[in-house]
Amino acid sequence: MSQDHSYRCLEVPGDAPFALGPSKGKGWGAFATRRIERGTLILREKPLFVIQKAHDEITEQDIWTAFHQLQPKEKKQFLCLRDNDSRPFLRIIDAFAENSFSISAHPPTRGIFLLQSRFDHSCIPNSKIPATGGQSISRFATRTIDAGEEITFCYPTAFHCKTRDERHRELRFICHCKACLPGTPFQQLSDMRRTLIRGLQYLTLGHDFNGQRQTSASPIIFNSELKQAAEDFSIPISSRLIYNLLFMVLMEEEGLLDDFIIRRMTPSIRMTTTKFQTESNVRIARLAMAQETWLGKFCVAFMLHGRRDVADDAIAEQLRMLHGLSV
Repeated sequence: MSQDHSYRCLEVPGDAPFALGPSKGKGWGAFATRRIERGTLILREKPLFVIQKAHDEITEQDIWTAFHQLQPKEKKQFLCLRDNDSRPFLRIIDAFAENSFSISAHPPTRGIFLLQSRFDHSCIPNSKIPATGGQSISRFATRTIDAGEEITFCYPTAFHCKTRDERHRELRFICHCKACLPGTPFQQLSDMRRTLIRGLQYLTLGHDFNGQRQTSASPIIFNSELKQAAEDFSIPISSRLIYNLLFMVLMEEEGLLDDFIIRRMTPSIRMTTTKFQTESNVRIARLAMAQETWLGKFCVAFMLHGRRDVADDAIAEQLRMLHGLSV
């Protein structure tokens, strides 16, 4: 019975805006106990213990050593963890793998988080854990969450530019979120949007989401001249502005545009508009940024399509030097 489930024994902070409970088809999850406004801190949690090693180097002995250093009450909390939310884990290393988060890359460090691990996955989540600074990790609402609604987040990174089938191969389970329901108009559009998002990122960054350049076996940009222009950073700044604004529009339509992405992208977009030197381009760029919506900004900026700027060559050379492609 769910009333007797071990997760009922996990200590949830008294002021937390959520409670743990069974989630249909998912095992257990976290549900909002009151309306949570966009940007609200949902949970800040310190790890039960940490292991300062790369994920693939952590052994069972490492975890047992950390476990035995816990206080009796902490050990009891750890032993509440369940494999697939139903049965005790047969191996402690599996419990660690399923309930840990990376909290530092240098040095590589992972921590076990009993509550953060209880939130279920969605490819269109309503919460996010931004980059950590210190050992505790914090979860924020990326949109307003109604009372009773399940609080979700996206497990792997870069899912915003992967199709449904690509995501499910990586997840190893079937997600039933809006972007994954097969045969629906939204899901079909979702695959198209996320494929376009991936291509737009390649055009502006010069590489794929994993930092690699495309190969003939898995092409992203099919036009060889455009691909070369992206990789040697000779994309005109008018196109860069259009691509970045279209990225924002597609992310918004997909339900993925949150405050963290806006804060990350806006300075770069605004800086791009200051790089124009051709007067007519300057006017269009300023007019675009004066629009209230991302779609409005994109529609005006599209007037720059195909237009070169006096500053194009200098900007391209600066980007090549920044990426070590020129001296």
